[in-house]
Amino acid sequence: MKTLWQRTLIILLAVHCQLANAQQYSDYDADHPVIIVCNWDFPPYEFNNDSGRPDGFHVQLLSTIFSKLKMPFQFVMKETLQAQEAFEHREADLFIDPMYKYHGRPYVLSRNVLNYYKVRIVTAPGTPVITRLSQLTTADTLVLKEDDYSTGRIVHERQLAVPIEYHSPNEAILGLVAGRYQYFVWGQYPTEWKMRTMAIDSLTLTPIDIPDGEMRVVGYDKDLLELIDDEYARMEQSGELEVIYDTWFHPERIHNDTSPIALFVLAGIIIATIIAFLMSRLIRVRVQSAVRKSNHINRMMTEAVDMGRLKVIEFDLEAKHVRNLYGNLLPEEGVKFGDKPEYIHPDDQQQFRQCLLGMTDETTQRKQLTVRWNVGSIDSPKWVTLSGNATAESEGGRLRYLVCSLRDITKEVEETRLNQQLANKYMKVFETNLVAMSFYDGDGKLIDVNDKMRQLCNFDEAGELLFRNARLFDIPLFKGDFTPNSHEYFHACQHMHYADAGIDKYIEFRVAPTFNDQDELVYYIVTARDVTAERTMYLEQRQHDRQLQQVNQDANRYEEQLRYLLEKSDMIMWELDFTTQKASFTGPTSEEAITMDLKQFFQGVATQGDNRQNNLSELEKCISEQKPLNTLYHFDRTPITSLPGWYFASGIPTFNAEGRATSYFGIAKNITPLIKTQERLKEETERAENSGRLKSAFLANMTHEIRTPLNAIVGFSDLLPLIDAPEERMEFIRIIRNNCDMLMRLINDILEASTMGQALAIQPEEIDFAQVFEDICQTLAQRVQEPGVEFIKDNPYDSYVTTLDKGRIQQVLTNFTTNAVKYTHEGHIKVGYRQERRQTHDGLGEADGLYFYCEDTGAGIPKEKQASVFERFVKLNDFVQGTGLGLSICQNIAERCNGHIGVTSEGEGHGSTFWMWIPCEVKSEKVKSEE
Repeated sequence: MKTLWQRTLIILLAVHCQLANAQQYSDYDADHPVIIVCNWDFPPYEFNNDSGRPDGFHVQLLSTIFSKLKMPFQFVMKETLQAQEAFEHREADLFIDPMYKYHGRPYVLSRNVLNYYKVRIVTAPGTPVITRLSQLTTADTLVLKEDDYSTGRIVHERQLAVPIEYHSPNEAILGLVAGRYQYFVWGQYPTEWKMRTMAIDSLTLTPIDIPDGEMRVVGYDKDLLELIDDEYARMEQSGELEVIYDTWFHPERIHNDTSPIALFVLAGIIIATIIAFLMSRLIRVRVQSAVRKSNHINRMMTEAVDMGRLKVIEFDLEAKHVRNLYGNLLPEEGVKFGDKPEYIHPDDQQQFRQCLLGMTDETTQRKQLTVRWNVGSIDSPKWVTLSGNATAESEGGRLRYLVCSLRDITKEVEETRLNQQLANKYMKVFETNLVAMSFYDGDGKLIDVNDKMRQLCNFDEAGELLFRNARLFDIPLFKGDFTPNSHEYFHACQHMHYADAGIDKYIEFRVAPTFNDQDELVYYIVTARDVTAERTMYLEQRQHDRQLQQVNQDANRYEEQLRYLLEKSDMIMWELDFTTQKASFTGPTSEEAITMDLKQFFQGVATQGDNRQNNLSELEKCISEQKPLNTLYHFDRTPITSLPGWYFASGIPTFNAEGRATSYFGIAKNITPLIKTQERLKEETERAENSGRLKSAFLANMTHEIRTPLNAIVGFSDLLPLIDAPEERMEFIRIIRNNCDMLMRLINDILEASTMGQALAIQPEEIDFAQVFEDICQTLAQRVQEPGVEFIKDNPYDSYVTTLDKGRIQQVLTNFTTNAVKYTHEGHIKVGYRQERRQTHDGLGEADGLYFYCEDTGAGIPKEKQASVFERFVKLNDFVQGTGLGLSICQNIAERCNGHIGVTSEGEGHGSTFWMWIPCEVKSEKVKSEE
């Protein structure tokens, strides 16, 4: 009884304090109540119930607190983002924050934590259960609720390389059931509430490595928050808080505390009366709510079945009949279920039957089921793989129906099989690869290595621990050179020296970063190769190459010296191989040896003339007797050159182990220039002897030639005083002048011939050659006095201005005409010129010039003597007056003018044409007009 009164006193004091506080704090009234903004869909914390009214743990707790404080209040239910905006814009006074978002002024937080927000990860059926976010892979899809406490923790504090999608809780849960997503992170109690409401129990909830959130009341009024904290503490002391908490989070707990105040009993009676009065209305509201809820659940289940691509069939165990509940796995009328169900693959029938029989055990109400089902015809079956659950339903206390909800996982099974094959293939390649490989995660931590890498890195316990504790970027091989998060491949060769692990090698390695479709770094693939042996071999090879290079340089130097000797000495190296019956020859400028058959050599490359057979016989005899060879041959041609020549050949035999000669080796020196020099020396000796004879003949001729005009001049000069008749005197004078002119020409030829060994003076000047030619022809015409010979001039120009030595041209034309007069006794002598373009005497190119000619119908020149007519002292007819020097002088003039000279004749009795061409530049010209 004492305790009852003590409790009554405490309650009265608390009521008195509340009234006092309410009187002291009067900023809120009926017109301005305390506005509390809440989330309309966050059960069991705060939400709109089936009647559309605010409900939940926070709503009941704050309603109780403000009722005790006798302060007016109002709940405003909004979505999360809208609720936050309303509070931040001061459209509401209080907000319950599970994210610990509002810190510092102007916000004020309650001291007491209303509740703890426990985060859980929801896992889809058939998906591996995880407890850490780092266990997620790029093949998983993670679903989050936008602006949830867990979302903030994950997005802002974790760097996950997995696809993330944002959906409402209903969509997320249905997507997990349908297999579209793998994981969903949300609060424990809201998720369990949603799953109970949607009648879904196939999902798994597990803790995740995200700390629990603290739910506190946030406001702007410090005094108001202190009142709430005080009242919260009193409710916690009195046990009221526990009752409210268990109502929403642990309804299975029973509270039988009887009120010690009799007034509470009276109040209970009054409340019971009111409840009885409102029972009918409440039942009607609840029935309506249940109908709405049932329709809502039915729609959600239908949507879940559609989204999950589920097919539902029902086995009537008594009637042995199977029919479709949802989908079209069977005909509309259903089928009989016999001992051998034709729709099930023969290999799966036994397993399927055992599964169904196992359901008859009352302790087993649900089983997982996977079976291959025929969706084609009986004759042409088409098998698909179905997976799902079989649920037992009882009727009248005994098992009557088996309901199977199945989903077509053919594609997933095939993908799983292919992925498994691919994984096995890559794992086999990874483990059996000849290249050392290792994998690191995006943070540079070692994931796995193959056997080659273990061998390369000496992976004992200490060595493996060394590499697993070190990040990829901190390994000395990479540190300072490799840039994390780079898209570029890193390739290098380094000296890997770890004394503690017993590693001292030269390693060539490559680091390949791997990125996902979102350009996020996932892995580093490291391949390595031990190049220590290759490096040692390379260094030895370099040393060998240097030695070989030196040997090659020496050999090249010796080869150059030998080539120089062969070139300068004009020698050929030769070898006759009797084993292969081949002959090879290497010339001084040949890159490769020329090889030919011995028979071909003896037959096609032979000596010249009558000594051919004798020389070949001597060569074959020398070879057969295995004697050294030293002889001189004249060859029509050689393998080195097709020109004939003289060669002095010397060689020695080479012997095999039995002492038999197998080949001959030697050199052949080309002495053709020496032989030609000897021949020229012989010719010059003969020419000198002939020149002596010619000079003797020339002197005898000169004596005759000089005496003949002198005798005429002296004789007719002595007779001239004795002649009185004028005609005879004039004839004698003409004869004297003629012989004087002849003597002058003879003297001039002798003088010209005496200076031919020196440079002949050429003095060109600018002249009008057409006019000069006319003057020259007037003089030449006087020399043609024989009655039967006509003198013809050919001057094609009225004017032809050029630069040349007119005196030398006149000298040449005079010599041509004089010779023509000597040998022409009938017909004509024609002198002319024309412009022509020809090759110059020095062979440097073509040039414009003048072509002079003297054509006669005289005795002609035999073809075999045409080449010698321009030599000195040469006369084709000793009975014709002349010294034999004129044409030689003309040839010298042509060569000094860089021109050409020649003669054309068809032979004796056909006349001849002497011509000369010299280059000259025409300044101006005027061609004669045709009459």
